[in-house]
Amino acid sequence: TEVYLRLAAECLERGRGVIALVPEIALTPQAVTRFRARFGDTVAILHSSLSEGERHDEWRRLRSGQARIAVGPRSAVFAPVADLGLIVVDEEHDASYKHEGDPRYDARRVAAWRARYFDATLLAGSATPRPESWRALPRLTLTERVDGARLPRVEVLDMRSARHPLHPETFRALGEARKGIVLLNRRGWSNFLTCRTCGKAWECPNCDVALVLHRSAGEIACHHCGHRERVPTRCDSCGSVAVARYGAGTERIEHELTQALDIPIFRLDADTAAAKDAVPALLARFHAAPAGLLLGTQMVAKGHDFPDVTLGVVIDADSTLRFPDFRAEERTFALIAQLAGRAGRGRVPGRVLVQTLDPAAPAIRFAALHDAAGFLADELERRAELDYPPFSSLVRVITSAERLDATAHAAADIARAVVAALPGAATQVLGPAALFRLRGRERRQIVVKTSERRAAIEAVRRAVDAAANDRTHRDVAFSVDVDPQ
Repeated sequence: TEVYLRLAAECLERGRGVIALVPEIALTPQAVTRFRARFGDTVAILHSSLSEGERHDEWRRLRSGQARIAVGPRSAVFAPVADLGLIVVDEEHDASYKHEGDPRYDARRVAAWRARYFDATLLAGSATPRPESWRALPRLTLTERVDGARLPRVEVLDMRSARHPLHPETFRALGEARKGIVLLNRRGWSNFLTCRTCGKAWECPNCDVALVLHRSAGEIACHHCGHRERVPTRCDSCGSVAVARYGAGTERIEHELTQALDIPIFRLDADTAAAKDAVPALLARFHAAPAGLLLGTQMVAKGHDFPDVTLGVVIDADSTLRFPDFRAEERTFALIAQLAGRAGRGRVPGRVLVQTLDPAAPAIRFAALHDAAGFLADELERRAELDYPPFSSLVRVITSAERLDATAHAAADIARAVVAALPGAATQVLGPAALFRLRGRERRQIVVKTSERRAAIEAVRRAVDAAANDRTHRDVAFSVDVDPQ
């Protein structure tokens, strides 16, 4: 952050303005505090949690030049900063910079465009850069932590023979720590419920996914459409009372830690962070507590600064590796490395425990060594072999309809049109492939992998427009995503 502040000061001295982006609204107060401590009221805040009046006032201050620095999450990239001279993208690896709703945009690409247009400097900062950024941008490397603090020791715990979600060494370390962060990227109590007698699994009636047990609410819920049911006490298929619960989420781990340890537990996930200002309030309580554990999903691995945290724990570190996504290794590496970056930032050396079923996975091996350069070299080599970004561009089209034949027919028409428009080896059209049913709608996916980005985008646009205007597809919805995350 000190690098950002000094560059911002130089920019202001030249009479130019600054945009500083953070990946989450929850990190905005921390960033604003630091910028205002240095630059006072010339700093404006922009994010969606402000009231309409507050946003208008901050927008007006920036447009008039009264404020010269805009700080906020991805939407702040559009701030009307006068004579823009510097754009900072902190934690540039974070997928939160991609807005998945309409209109879709990637704040990192918008920042790069605005920097070129206004002849401004773009600074993208991360301890775990994206392979795309690592390959495309010139690099400056900070080789030491603030105040000379040492990187934490990372220990990998093999869970292949474990019967409990917490390793004995994890329990021991948590019992000895005064301040720690525990990451489990899965909320709820259990992943899914099944009947031991007939094998029935409880699934969402609207989506082809398992319902997750939330014990404190007394319900099983779908994390996609929000469908909820009371927790079953017997199977509605065979009448058996042998209903089994499998897997562990943050709610269950919170319960087990509370039972085993005499230390406050602060849980941070989508269930506890639903209310406005809940996240900064919870983080402030954890920061002020003389002892405690911050337990949560990936939110706890964001760019928080807790100098007294000495222990980090990653439970089920390879869960993200199991996703059918070419970015799975990248995301796993970033999650572990970012959590490791929260430990040992003060005078006391840090320690990180990584629980995994796959100790040999490249993401886990390189994260344990704090070797971002080694990981990125390995990952770029793998992607080059498979022709994935940054060696190509991806455009994804999803069709959805209540009827399977309708969505399948529309997807097939689009795929044929794109293939016809982009012949040759420079482009591959993958699919249509089935996706799980979501909110009662059947879905099909087409992925266009190409080295001819502009031509592919135009071909997809024409194909989707033609399908959308075809009366036989009137019940089908279409979604196009360039550079899907």
